[in-house]
Amino acid sequence: MKVHITNLYGQAATSVALIAQNMVAEIAKNLGYREIGIYSYPVHTDTDAELSKRVDGMLAAVSNGDVVIVQSPSWNSTEFDDYVVNKLKSYKDIKVILFIHDIIPLMFKSNEYLIDKTIETYNKADLLILPSKKMETELRRWGLKTKKILIQHLWDHPTQLWLDIPPYAKKCHFTGSSERFTFVKDWRYSNPLFYYGLDQFDYSDLNVSHQGWKSDTELLQTLAHEGGLGLVWSQKSDVDYYEWNASYKLSTYLAAGLPVIVQDNLSNHEWISRNGLGMVVSSLEEANERLEQLSPEEYQVMCKHVQFFRPLVTQGYFSRKVLTDAVFEVLQNDIEE
Repeated sequence: MKVHITNLYGQAATSVALIAQNMVAEIAKNLGYREIGIYSYPVHTDTDAELSKRVDGMLAAVSNGDVVIVQSPSWNSTEFDDYVVNKLKSYKDIKVILFIHDIIPLMFKSNEYLIDKTIETYNKADLLILPSKKMETELRRWGLKTKKILIQHLWDHPTQLWLDIPPYAKKCHFTGSSERFTFVKDWRYSNPLFYYGLDQFDYSDLNVSHQGWKSDTELLQTLAHEGGLGLVWSQKSDVDYYEWNASYKLSTYLAAGLPVIVQDNLSNHEWISRNGLGMVVSSLEEANERLEQLSPEEYQVMCKHVQFFRPLVTQGYFSRKVLTDAVFEVLQNDIEE
């Protein structure tokens, strides 16, 4: 019996989808799992015969009785993802695990029409890895029937960097697209926002310091050097999805040693509260007010808590645990007495 995991290729180096899948696959390979590469390409250009041969080639190392972890979505289309799962289910005694990173019909209202097909694919899996219990509840509402569910909770952010404890500073850091997270373009709070992204916009009348895009190593070093808190925030249109999904940027801040400010409806806000990793607030106004009142002593206590927690993220323990637990779960017979 072999264990395989799919891995995404062909997207931009800055793609969070690609970064997350590559990271999980690398951790899985260190556990002895074998990689199945999936290239991002225009699937609609394939004939049925070409698609069949392409997927057969991808799955050439898979045998009857194996376990395959499919990182979903492939971003090649809902139909492609369903096709791959159907191919896998044609193998005798195979176990298919879907590791759900994002759910396109729930991310974008314009794609909600794809939800039935997506749920149909999920129901073919022997086990699902979901970002949160709230996501499971939402998928059950849409017709999810798969019984075996594991919760991921948090993303990892592996790094070998040894970083100093961040200095006390009354500032926020935010990574992401200002086109999607438009509050960046309206930041006039007393405490500055350090913004990391490719977008160009007029911030002359804002309290925003535009830092541009940075590589992972440079970003972590910059965050640790600047100090302050990392901000995880949603737009009104994304509130529900942020409540269900796991934020990759949250783990980036923790990997840099930064305490965080998160919305009180974030899927994993309880992890922040329980471990003393930062502030849980209901509005940006509250965030600014609490940052204004934050003392150096309080900040150092939060930083100390982050330092204790940080190895779980930087050494891949969240992925290692859920990937191992998933194999344990699908190989148990669960015979009812």
